[in-house]
Amino acid sequence: MLQVIQEGLEQLLDAYIVVFAINDHASFQVAQDLIRYLRVENGTDRVIVLVANKIDLVRKRKVSADEARLVAETYDCKYTEASAALNHYMDELLVGVLTQIRLHMRIPFTTISFPGKDQQKQERKERKRALRGPGGFFSRLFRRTGRKKTKPCENLYIL
Repeated sequence: MLQVIQEGLEQLLDAYIVVFAINDHASFQVAQDLIRYLRVENGTDRVIVLVANKIDLVRKRKVSADEARLVAETYDCKYTEASAALNHYMDELLVGVLTQIRLHMRIPFTTISFPGKDQQKQERKERKRALRGPGGFFSRLFRRTGRKKTKPCENLYIL
């Protein structure tokens, strides 16, 4: 029964992200064992990204980047470093994972459409039209300061 569930999950997943803390060698060992299980015992051909987290704790580092890269190369994985606490390289991680999935599945980058892309283009055109002439000058000059805040990953939908 467990094997059937695992096979069903394998068809739903496009990638695995395995994260370990650079200041905890035990978490690196667990990550290494998990990658070995996925590649060797489970035989997955999916994208696996090994992520070193907590890179802001440089002085407490116990797992070197070279050691992690060696594991990634051994099991045909991608390797990157990030800091979730500082939101450092998190957007790049997401974009990198999506890029690896596209490359692995051989999906051309031009065929992927993002929700609301056409609507965003139309809104930009309308804003440009509204800012022309003297009225546009004054609207830019006296722009409201309480603008809508954007989410950190919102820029992924804009090409």
